[in-house]
Amino acid sequence: MARKKKQHVDYFPHDTHQSKSVRIISKKYGNDGYAFYYKLRELLGRTENYNYDLSKKIDWFDFLGEMDVEEQQAKELIEFLVTIGELDKEMWLKEKRLWSDSFMEGIVSVYDKRVAEIPHKYSFRDGNTHSRSGNPSLGDGSTQSRVKESKEEKTKVDESGGTQTGIDLDGLKDKYKNVDIEKSYQKFRLHQKSSNRKYADENAAFEYWVLNDIENNRNIIEKEEEEKDYYVSRKAFRR
Repeated sequence: MARKKKQHVDYFPHDTHQSKSVRIISKKYGNDGYAFYYKLRELLGRTENYNYDLSKKIDWFDFLGEMDVEEQQAKELIEFLVTIGELDKEMWLKEKRLWSDSFMEGIVSVYDKRVAEIPHKYSFRDGNTHSRSGNPSLGDGSTQSRVKESKEEKTKVDESGGTQTGIDLDGLKDKYKNVDIEKSYQKFRLHQKSSNRKYADENAAFEYWVLNDIENNRNIIEKEEEEKDYYVSRKAFRR
């Protein structure tokens, strides 16, 4: 009998630079908001497929105990996280489920060493991991590993330095030297796949993503690394 593939994580990144979402919820709800945000991430991380079901009363009351909050406050905090885009609006309103694209972006590197596909928000559906409510034919239709796709897309670069999707990674590296463009692109593709999104202009969409990374101090290249590269280059030049 085949061993069940692991679809949860034992840890997730807790960045030293607070994201805009963390700052906002902390400002509005104080320590309660901060604690709820990270407790929720812990809960999603140990939940199968990272999709937490609150459609049943027993699970809702258990959730209140896990999060150590009163019912009204829990509802308010969830609605707030939906409003600012930290929790998926469709999943919450239609399914009473908690799903976070930003959480998934943070754990993409875990799947570099896994055979299992990276779950998306519809993976919880039995029998058809790509189906959607009301239209089971919708989905990306892929039978290959999402991790494998991500790695392949990351290396598919043409002679001009652009990707096969039309995104000019080399140009963006020159324009935003303080951003790890490769890492940002990998997360961008994961987000695109997990939400089944298509963009009319992928280059513009990804550049907007990079600007959002800068605003939230994500995927930033440390100054020390830049200085190290500079001195290494300078030493090589002298030779």
